[in-house]
Amino acid sequence: MQSKARHILVVRKANSDRAARLEAEIGAWLRARGHSVTAISGGFDDPAYALPDLDFAVVLGGDGTMLGVARRVAGRGIPLLGINFGRVGFLADIQPEQWEKGLADSLAGITPERTCMALQWKVVRNESTLAKGVAVNDVVLSRAALSRLVNMDIGVDGQEMCRLRSDGVIISTPIGSSGYSVSAGGPLLYPSLNCMVFTPICPFLNTIPPMVFPYKTRFCIDLLPGTTETYITVDGQEGLLLQVGDRVEVTGLEDAVCFVGKEMPFFERLRTRGFVTDMASGAKHK
Repeated sequence: MQSKARHILVVRKANSDRAARLEAEIGAWLRARGHSVTAISGGFDDPAYALPDLDFAVVLGGDGTMLGVARRVAGRGIPLLGINFGRVGFLADIQPEQWEKGLADSLAGITPERTCMALQWKVVRNESTLAKGVAVNDVVLSRAALSRLVNMDIGVDGQEMCRLRSDGVIISTPIGSSGYSVSAGGPLLYPSLNCMVFTPICPFLNTIPPMVFPYKTRFCIDLLPGTTETYITVDGQEGLLLQVGDRVEVTGLEDAVCFVGKEMPFFERLRTRGFVTDMASGAKHK
């Protein structure tokens, strides 16, 4: 069945000759079927992400490339199909040698799509927005090189939550909960949930445990005098040096990102990452 003509964004992994060659092949295949194609390199901001008529994206890369593209098109309902040029590929699950069938099935609507939430964040300095954006995995506030604590006032939906002294704090989505957050003692969340994890990093005197909040929760984090040099990091890929007096605001965006492809079963994903051992998962269930 011939799919309708679309404007398709093709994003290749930066500095990968193999991905560049496949990008050219896929572009020719799509144009031969009547689709409009815009091809760019990943890892950078590009005006192509803002094109108003984009309605599908093919990403040639690993999960890092997928995260970068997902952040830039979040909230627009653009399906993202990943062709894996990374190591494991939780988000990009089609192998390069299977690209033609995978792409044809996706464009024809045969391949399932799944949505997930994201995080919307901004940094306010002197009552003006200094920076803002979207995170698919997590937003992290952490200390820099010196072994001193980050001093923060943390509010939740207009209520005072706590004054925290720690190495930092992580706010993560369900799909990001299996990354930095779980290493810092946070819980693992089922990927389809709409909620956020708040995980303090080595809090002084264990003042507050990790907690799970509804996705609509709005966090306000104020950096207090005496804090050490502090950075905000988004998905482990983008960073900004903060100052005393800065406020970081974070809230959830429901169904912000759409991935094409059958999701890896939750416990298989946990086994792949070593959270569940083969011995612990030996029972057979149907």
